Amino acid sequence: MSKKLGTIDTICAGYDTLSDTERRVADFILQNGGEIPRLSVREIAEGSQTSSATVSRFVRHAGYESFSALRLAIAEEQGVIEDDGSFPAATEISPDNAAGSIEYILATKIQELRGTALQLEPQLVNSVVDLIRWADTVEFAAVGNSIPLCSNLSFKLGQIGIRTICPPTTEAMILASLSLRRGDVLFVVSASGYSRRLETIVDNAEDSGATIVFVTSNPTSELAQRADVVLSAVSRDQMLAGSQFSSHISTDFVLETLFLFVFAGGGATHEHARMERKSLGKDKESTPTFS
Repeated sequence: MSKKLGTIDTICAGYDTLSDTERRVADFILQNGGEIPRLSVREIAEGSQTSSATVSRFVRHAGYESFSALRLAIAEEQGVIEDDGSFPAATEISPDNAAGSIEYILATKIQELRGTALQLEPQLVNSVVDLIRWADTVEFAAVGNSIPLCSNLSFKLGQIGIRTICPPTTEAMILASLSLRRGDVLFVVSASGYSRRLETIVDNAEDSGATIVFVTSNPTSELAQRADVVLSAVSRDQMLAGSQFSSHISTDFVLETLFLFVFAGGGATHEHARMERKSLGKDKESTPTFS
C-alpha cells in the first residue's frame, strides 16, 4: 500500500474538488505554510476571508479529524524540511526577489520528487515493470500536454524492444483502444485523474480485458480507481501557478523510473538497444557542414 501523502501534497491533490470558499482556505494555507502551526482556526478564517465553519469543513475534506491534527501534521513536515536545509528563501514567486523565487521553485520541486518517490512502493513498481515487459502491446493514453510524456516513454521503450503505440492525439488514442486485446496494457497518464475522453478509452480497455495502469496526481479519482494499478505522482503545482499549468516533473520521474527498471531487467533489452544504435546511430554521427 502506498504511503499517506503529506498534508500539503494532499491539499494540492484534492484542490479541484473543493468548494470556492474552501479553496480560499487552501490558498491561504499553501501561501502561508510557515505560519500555519502558530495560527488558530479564527485567524485562518480571517486571513482567508471565510468562516470558522468553512475552515472546519476544509479540514475534514483534507482527511483530518480536527484543525489541531492538521496543524500538527504541517508542523512536523516543516521540521523535516528545515532539518535537511531545503526550506525555501521565499514563499511566492516575484521578479523583485528572483534569487529567493528560484530557491522557492527548486525547493517545491524537490519536495514533489521526494513525495513521489515515497509513493512508489517497490512491489508495485516491479509489477508494472513486469506488465510492460510481457505485454503484447503497450498503448498509451493521455490528453493535452501529458501526451508528449507518453510519446517520450513510448519511443524509449521501442528502443529496447517493447512493442508500444502512442497515437499523436487523444481522438486517435480512442480509435486505437478499440483494438486492445487481452494481454495488452493500457498505460494512462493524467495529472487530474479525469477526462471524458479518457473515460471512453478506459471503457474500451475494460471491454477488451486489457490491463490498465494509471499514473496520476489524483489517485482517488473515480477513473483512477477503475485501473488495475495506480502510481501516484505528487504535484505541488497549486503552490506555484495553479493546477491548470501542470509541470509534469514528478510524473516524468515516475515514467523515467519505470523505463530504467525495464531496461535494467536485462533479457533482450540491451541487445535491442544495440540494434537500435546500429540502425539509427549513423544519423547522429554525421558531421555537420558549415557554410
